[in-house]
Amino acid sequence: MHTGAGSSRAVLHASSSSRSHDYLKVDRLNRLFTSGRTGLASLSLFFLLLLLCLDSGAQAPKAGGQELLHGSVFTAQGQPAAEAAVELRDLHGIKVASAITDGTGNFEINSAAAPGEYVFLVSSGYQIRYEQVLLAQPGLELSLALPAAAASLAPASGRYIVSAKQLGIPAKARERLAAAQESFRKLKIDEAEQEIGGALRAYPAFAQAFAMRAFIRLAQKDGNGAVEDAKRAASLDAEDAESFVALAMCYNSLREFQEAEDAAWHALSLRPDSWQGRLELAKASYGQDRFVVALREMDDLNQDFPDVHLVRANVLARLNREQEAAAEFERFLRQAPEDPRSEQVRRIVARAAGVAPSSAFRP
Repeated sequence: MHTGAGSSRAVLHASSSSRSHDYLKVDRLNRLFTSGRTGLASLSLFFLLLLLCLDSGAQAPKAGGQELLHGSVFTAQGQPAAEAAVELRDLHGIKVASAITDGTGNFEINSAAAPGEYVFLVSSGYQIRYEQVLLAQPGLELSLALPAAAASLAPASGRYIVSAKQLGIPAKARERLAAAQESFRKLKIDEAEQEIGGALRAYPAFAQAFAMRAFIRLAQKDGNGAVEDAKRAASLDAEDAESFVALAMCYNSLREFQEAEDAAWHALSLRPDSWQGRLELAKASYGQDRFVVALREMDDLNQDFPDVHLVRANVLARLNREQEAAAEFERFLRQAPEDPRSEQVRRIVARAAGVAPSSAFRP
């Protein structure tokens, strides 16, 4: 378990009796991007996530004002957690203030925020801990220990390097994989499957071919088969982050969110700049109703991609930030007007705006 909250605190679940009926339909969209029923065009978009990589992330400055919160952060072994990022968000997921722990693990958060309930998050590398706290008066002291991580999820040293196992793959197998990827992009699923079969005959231990076949299985609505192929890919090449991203995506499609979270963290431990892994992590948090945590992951993404906007829209809607959610839905529609989910998104945007669906959005 890589995210966690104290036993005396409830995990955040933002809700409101006055939430718009239209935005309750967001849950249906969530099922679309986390179920094996996702359309082929949507799966093709998901697959493109594995082919793109951009650096992202920023550190927020320490806010001014009176001291709201101070304390210490420790590792699971009881050592001070230096340079851990700490932040305070309200129940709508809006960041109120942030800070960085010093060399002794101590921190101090200053802000002019009003008393009330907030979510306190601590992150260090691939570990995150969160608590819902009540700030009744300034100067609250809070000490937290980061969760223990499995040994298999130890962070990779240095910069990302191509796995040594990929260096021995014969050219013929690589060519068949490339052909399968191209066929998949064109939604020619049968052709893609044939090409992958050829790649595996040329090199039976081809981890990336099994990862590709996992996406083909998802397109064929074979979620369990997709998971098995992704597992095989990860076992064949435990240093390939994309295999674990594929596994996380497969688990999310089956709504097995804890397993998806574990696989996404593993991918990030191998490649911290994997925004695809970060997206799958956000989806897993959303699936477990950890909406503020999911938004925090989406904030780190900073990627202009259709499914990034769709997931972010879902998260914002569940945090009762309807206008921002509608804006994200519209960005999704502009980028993916032919996506099978677009018509449902148009209806949500139209009803939220109070206009007829036909005039709600013109891509």
